[in-house]
Amino acid sequence: MENPVGKAEREFIWAVMSEFFVDNEIDYEREAAQISRFPINFLKEIFFREVAPVCGPNMLTPAPPVWAGFDSDWVISQINSLLSTKEASLISRVSYEASVLYYRLRLADVWGEVEDATKREHAGQAGSS
Repeated sequence: MENPVGKAEREFIWAVMSEFFVDNEIDYEREAAQISRFPINFLKEIFFREVAPVCGPNMLTPAPPVWAGFDSDWVISQINSLLSTKEASLISRVSYEASVLYYRLRLADVWGEVEDATKREHAGQAGSS
């Protein structure tokens, strides 16, 4: 995947996207406004390949432990750890790819909300130019 952003911007995207995984009402419009300047396909890959494997389990438990928001430092640390360990062995890579596939299937509706809000934000930006 092409990396059109620097480390700080990528970590910012992680922190914003972690809000899509809390057990509370999510303001998709507000969160999408923060990340809408980035290409939608790039955001989709970050959502499923980086944020969902770390924050996704919160949404898939009967009583999610995180409802008010993830700690950004924790999210950044966990995603960095995930990205480092996935390259440790063939088994790690296969396990990682399996989890990405799982989250693509289980969280497609959440991504749909994110994508729709981001597209509305793009349309609003284009209309105000």
